[in-house]
Amino acid sequence: MIKKFLILLSFSIFLNAGLNNAIAIIVNEKAITLYDIDETMNRDKLSHNQAVVTLIDKVLYEEEIKKFSLDASKYEINEYLNKLALSNGMELKDFKKAVKKQQNYTQFWNQIKKRIINQKLITKIATGQLKIANQEDMKLYYENNIQQFKIKKNSIEVYQFNQVKNKIFNIIMAQREKKFLKEYFETLKITADITVLR
Repeated sequence: MIKKFLILLSFSIFLNAGLNNAIAIIVNEKAITLYDIDETMNRDKLSHNQAVVTLIDKVLYEEEIKKFSLDASKYEINEYLNKLALSNGMELKDFKKAVKKQQNYTQFWNQIKKRIINQKLITKIATGQLKIANQEDMKLYYENNIQQFKIKKNSIEVYQFNQVKNKIFNIIMAQREKKFLKEYFETLKITADITVLR
């Protein structure tokens, strides 16, 4: 009796493992498994549908990166890090030390690499299609978000428009890029070959 129970238990574990690795969705011939969905749900605290959308977007994003042969070299990453260091009033070696104290440096390096690749992708697909923020756009943003530009947290004193103009330009352009990318990938989803199996 115990032997039959153990065989049945082993078989059910085997079936469950097989089901967990089962293909749930195929996106342009790339498989997404039930395990991928569960892992994304648990890691990112997402619902099932949110995890599925995230994984489909990831496949489409990776295809676009491959299509345009995009990558970031060590030199490009170091240049980016150097700019970050300078914007924080630090030497590169001091900036790297500060980052290492706060987080895993390899993860930080990979985030920077991804950011550079992402910027290259935006340049490839959005050139000539993004409206560049003008003086009027920036002043409107400044007036509508004046609390973001307080000199001190609880102060009523704010930075003058000219002091934060570049920062506002970057904020507006980042928002426009994000919106453009979202719309671009929504369009890709419409034309992609997506098959839901489970």
